[in-house]
Amino acid sequence: MPDLSTLTASFVERGPSIFTNNLLGWNLRGQGVQVRTNVNAPQAMTKLSASGNPRPYTAADSTTQGAAFTDRVLTAFQAKWDFDFDAEDFRNTYLANDPNAPFYEAALNHVSESFLDQVNRNTLYLGVRNASGTTAAAICDGWGTTLAALITATTIAPVVTGAITDTNGVAQFELMITNAPIWLRERGGIIYCSYAKFDNFRKDYRTRFGFQFDKNAEGRYKLDNLNFEIRPVAWMGTSSRLILTTENNLVFGTDIERVQVAASMRRNIIEVRLMMPVGTQIQDLAAIVVNDQA
Repeated sequence: MPDLSTLTASFVERGPSIFTNNLLGWNLRGQGVQVRTNVNAPQAMTKLSASGNPRPYTAADSTTQGAAFTDRVLTAFQAKWDFDFDAEDFRNTYLANDPNAPFYEAALNHVSESFLDQVNRNTLYLGVRNASGTTAAAICDGWGTTLAALITATTIAPVVTGAITDTNGVAQFELMITNAPIWLRERGGIIYCSYAKFDNFRKDYRTRFGFQFDKNAEGRYKLDNLNFEIRPVAWMGTSSRLILTTENNLVFGTDIERVQVAASMRRNIIEVRLMMPVGTQIQDLAAIVVNDQA
């Protein structure tokens, strides 16, 4: 039922509107994440590369494999949030004074926004799949969890930056770029980071160069004379990890990019179930560079 336990107990007049707590917006596409909206079953993301190399001509055959295919699998797991809404809970409270107040619609919309907010904060990066779990973090493995496993398995060798601070931020971010493969340096891309690490960078930048680190004319935090931009994101929390990659290499999978609502009536009570499939994956491991900080 709606939680009214902290409302003022005495009869008072309600103000002109109900305000909501602040939540994170949902903007994965705008952050360069590839969003797949038809993940009803595990999807193989197939990569075509070449095996072999050119060599001086000889009449004898020197056959190699040529085309080589590998894949990584994106799986979206169903997530849910159940709650009941009983209008009788508002009786004899000041919220019952306005018969036209859309309490159910307001509550449903806000809980739906909170659903996305919690997936953003707790699932996308540090989620660990646990089918018996009771938190948003248990819905699926996040990108950070996947990266940590790849580092442990020595599939990815991290760049040794050590701790990133207010006095070395510029050098450590640039170190990530110098360790990127040459094709990635030429193509350019993104360095994802938490707002905490972005703060380290901008404070060091201001101290070193005497002015603040600003967005360019395109609204991007481009690094000086380098084909990369810094992109701080809320879903990395307070992580010290830096993730250098290309646009669309981080993948988010779902069915449709919104929260689905299943509502039914039981007597006078509205029973609501919100649902949304959620899954993350990294498409191409050759197009990602990370540092040694978690």
